[in-house]
Amino acid sequence: MNLKKLCIGLSLALLLQPVAADERATTGAPVAAPKLPAATPAVPDSTLAVSTDAGATFLPPRGWTRKSTPGLHAFTAPEGDATLAIAHGPAVSADDAVEKAWTRLEGRAPAAGTSADRDLRSGWTTVRAYRYPAKAGSDRFRYAQAVHDGHEWVVMLADLSGPVAARRESQLTLLLGSLRAKGYAGPPPLLRKAHPLDAARIAALVDFLEQARIAFDIPGAALGLVQDGEIKFAGGLGVRKLGSTDRVDARTRFLSASITKPLTSLMIAKRVDAGGLRWDQRVAELSPRFRVADPTRTRDIQVRHLLCACTGLPRQDLEAYFRGDELTPEGTLDLLATMTPTAGIGELYQYSNPMAVAGGYVVARQAYPTLGFGEAYDRAMQDLVFDPLGMRSTTFDAAAAQRGNFASPHAQRSDGSTAVVTEPGFNDAGIPMRPDGGAWTDVTDLLAYLRMELARGRLPDGSRYIGEAALLERQVGQVARGGMDQWYGMGLKINENQGLRIVTHGGSMPGYQGEFAFLPAHGVGMALLMNADAGAEVRGFFQDRLLEVLFDLDLGVQARMAERASARAQAAKDEARRLKAPLDAGLQARLAGHYRSDALGDIQIVAGEGATWLDTGGWRSELAAPTEASTATVVETISPGGAGLVLEAGERSGQRTLRVSDGEREYEFVESSR
Repeated sequence: MNLKKLCIGLSLALLLQPVAADERATTGAPVAAPKLPAATPAVPDSTLAVSTDAGATFLPPRGWTRKSTPGLHAFTAPEGDATLAIAHGPAVSADDAVEKAWTRLEGRAPAAGTSADRDLRSGWTTVRAYRYPAKAGSDRFRYAQAVHDGHEWVVMLADLSGPVAARRESQLTLLLGSLRAKGYAGPPPLLRKAHPLDAARIAALVDFLEQARIAFDIPGAALGLVQDGEIKFAGGLGVRKLGSTDRVDARTRFLSASITKPLTSLMIAKRVDAGGLRWDQRVAELSPRFRVADPTRTRDIQVRHLLCACTGLPRQDLEAYFRGDELTPEGTLDLLATMTPTAGIGELYQYSNPMAVAGGYVVARQAYPTLGFGEAYDRAMQDLVFDPLGMRSTTFDAAAAQRGNFASPHAQRSDGSTAVVTEPGFNDAGIPMRPDGGAWTDVTDLLAYLRMELARGRLPDGSRYIGEAALLERQVGQVARGGMDQWYGMGLKINENQGLRIVTHGGSMPGYQGEFAFLPAHGVGMALLMNADAGAEVRGFFQDRLLEVLFDLDLGVQARMAERASARAQAAKDEARRLKAPLDAGLQARLAGHYRSDALGDIQIVAGEGATWLDTGGWRSELAAPTEASTATVVETISPGGAGLVLEAGERSGQRTLRVSDGEREYEFVESSR
């Protein structure tokens, strides 16, 4: 992944949010959806909606303090350093409405920012978004969105500190997604039965993927399609490695990254199905080594919470990124013990890799108590998941996986061109964290998994692999993920709109991108694996294109993809102008040769070969400096696959320091003699 993803992605999510498929409908023969477990109260509940004077409705953010005055509903985050508000009333334009809203909230409007019209949704006839520049030295995120339905102007305002914005992004997007015009009851149900994936429709999907692969400069991609238990397509496009003629095919291995999470949750479900444990069992009962920094939260976490992204633990990955080469499976559990919850269970969607890792290790060790945590997990996954499903290529043995038919990772250089990732240590650092993202697999094996999911626990020969109750419990919503009909279950993302349920999960590691999705009511599934970071741009577009092909919809995917490819190319040019390498002598002199952080370990700054490198011991990246004038001494990593980590040099008590942040926490490296 690009390391900037560690920090706040809120502005991108808000400003580039595509038109949702739930805004379009079609008709035809009704399709009966299979009965699934009811969602928990953590899923958005429309009965809690608040109304404006003219009848618009929205869902207030859970856990925030509300204060209402005429024309304004203001909400303060539990941390106290963030405000969301819904203002409503007469205005002559969007600009006028936004200015009045800020004045009502804060007494005056902020300095002008940028604004743009957005796609229409939820009964609104105007949607306009406003982004405001942060003041020098400030990390505050300020945003507004004005909507109009012919009756009133409604404005959503956001004023959040950087850490709170990073932590509570899902609540902000849920507030926006829930804002509906008076009388809008949601899109009509999608009733048309999915078309068979015949040769023409498969060709349309393959052609689209090839267009996307070329547009985003992705060397290789593998695609699998299944419908009604039959594999409709399994094959590859492009090459395994730039400069090679070896083609990608249906048996080319890729690092699947977080696609591993649904497989880990399946292993846990198998243990529940066999009676080895219960969903409501306290995890601390399974292993005395399982704990977080808060003893009460340690006591309250149940098996169902292990892969739910809902325990209140923040996304805290920098420790693993910097120290992955020295961590053991046991060490990852010790790392979890240092993490402090920032929200209640079920209050907030916070993607937690360390919690998923602990879940895989603790449950596997309970199944195989004589083995170490890592060995127990590998054994449990092989015995309970890979072997029964016939996933003969899937493995956690990274060295074995990267022999023979495998795809090499690729990422973007600072000049925008695509290159092979030559510093694979970043991905190797994830080996001790493998229950959350360490599986190497191919699309043929993923289709075997999807066929079982679509068959509700049965194998192709009709035999039962797992009971329906345990399997489908993983799709029960544990926490709202961002929209009115989006939630996270147990290692699975679920979107449900127009009566159409899409179950999905993606994966992202340096040089690799993947996604699977299946439609339970229509018997359709797809698996997509790509060997470049740019594949992150393709995953959502391909899912939308699949819906277009299956249901004869027009979601504007082709045009949106072309627009995004053009924007990405321009962004690469801008980035190349923004950064300068190698570092000049003055900046180089302000950096120490060695640093140490109690949390992140030791790093070296190494100059040589016409470049300056950050070396963690497990991976390294070249450093560059921003070209714009700044009072801060800042350097950034720029090597393909490890780009985007921002470090600020300083001094404390006569020792040189480097500070780095993941958006919520700041870490400090201090000069060390080693």
